[in-house]
Amino acid sequence: MFELVLVICLAVRPDHCAVERPLSFERYPTAVECTHNSYVHVVHWLMEHPNWNVRQWRCEQPGA
Repeated sequence: MFELVLVICLAVRPDHCAVERPLSFERYPTAVECTHNSYVHVVHWLMEHPNWNVRQWRCEQPGA
């Protein structure tokens, strides 16, 4: 299984970043499926968190 991992930074302080693993997002059986489908989740996350920017996102196996 693979999950979406976001590297997020505050919009007003781009040097203040964190790693976010949103538990509300589904897990995918393959890295290809995760990569292909995660963009929609990134956009939804951004809409729900207007004070943050997503600097990077990737798919990882949980616990990696």
